[in-house]
Amino acid sequence: MPARVVKPGLILGIGATCFVSVYDSETVLKGYEIWVGGKRQSYKWRPYEESVLREESVYRHLGSHPRLLSCYGLVEVRPSVHSLRLELAPLGNVRQYIEDHPEPLSEDTRLQTVLDVSLGLAYIHSRKVRHADLSCRNLFLFDDFRVKIGDFGDAAVERHEFTPTVCEEIRCELPCRGREFDHRPVRKRELFALGSVLYEIMAWTRPFPGLQDDAVLALYAKEEFPSTDSLTVGHIILNCWKEVYDDADQVGQDLEKAIAKVPAQ
Repeated sequence: MPARVVKPGLILGIGATCFVSVYDSETVLKGYEIWVGGKRQSYKWRPYEESVLREESVYRHLGSHPRLLSCYGLVEVRPSVHSLRLELAPLGNVRQYIEDHPEPLSEDTRLQTVLDVSLGLAYIHSRKVRHADLSCRNLFLFDDFRVKIGDFGDAAVERHEFTPTVCEEIRCELPCRGREFDHRPVRKRELFALGSVLYEIMAWTRPFPGLQDDAVLALYAKEEFPSTDSLTVGHIILNCWKEVYDDADQVGQDLEKAIAKVPAQ
């Protein structure tokens, strides 16, 4: 599928601390100021230089992997103001694609997509990194609908005294289950979020799409989750939600087994 027609400086996304704008036909800039032809086009009300540098350090620590968005380092858009130069995803992010295309992709394609995500997360964890915001917003689509994980703005390299400081999306947030909110295991939080991502891709909709966040939290607290009975990998999604898995490698292995049993289409 051909890439979208783009022009330098065109804003593709806006987050709390940054813009994502076109740099050239194959890459984008992620930063807090947009400069084109020596003129500032857009900017955040406060500088986020430290956030940009921190995310670049995480990408550098992770290195290259086929299921991660490629990072090409820093670009100095003006003195002492940097942006990250990242790979351009021609088909955008998974959530937007789902919202724009009511008809789901084939089951074979969706199964490959969820396997891509689990393999990517397994690699991230093998590098002792916590993504901290795994969701379909941060999964990026490429030709043949292969997926790469991106947006490491809230990520951190795990240390001996690693303490999580950010929260996942509500529908990706692990219930406390009798624990203090800040004492929920970091890896279990990531795997719960992975379950919600797998659900969104396979069901082609977010968990409880018609409910407000507070209502979703209340259901999760009562261990009530969307039905996965009709989904080929529904048992794997439930295992993610119910903290059965200890790592993303186990999820990937179960996905591969389930996919191998699916009759060829």
